Amino acid sequence: MRTKKLVSIIVLVLILLFAYFSYNTALSNFTLSDKNASYLGGIKFHRAASGLEESFQIAQQENKPIMMYFWAIWCQYCAGFQTNTLGNPQVKKILEEDYILVAMDLDIDREVARQYAVSYPPYLVFMDPKGNILQRVPGAVDADYLLPIVTKIRDDVRR
Repeated sequence: MRTKKLVSIIVLVLILLFAYFSYNTALSNFTLSDKNASYLGGIKFHRAASGLEESFQIAQQENKPIMMYFWAIWCQYCAGFQTNTLGNPQVKKILEEDYILVAMDLDIDREVARQYAVSYPPYLVFMDPKGNILQRVPGAVDADYLLPIVTKIRDDVRR
């Protein structure tokens, strides 16, 4: 009987060790944000308020529109929006090539969210290189809705 208990305890410890190392290995390959950028929907965004001024300078130099994406880690709709809408190959290509992208975490960048009157995620604010707001897109819209918007704004700013 003692042998059976000892074997059970050893098996339980091995299972817990496997789960612990698997969890840590999975997290070590997952980066949502670092000091300079956020990686959302497979796209690299300038990060937060510290990157906003730099983003406006780059947008003016390259004559590109700015898309500011307000998100939160707890937002269930953000995860789907990032995967399905921002991850759509056509939307992703236009955003990566023709836009200056900035991500704002609503839990951290509250002052910027107040400045742009954003109170819930996901929320997109499109601006020209001078910072004039061109369009707002609240909610988790799909790629078919967003694609004509990003195309029109890009073309209008390029003129």
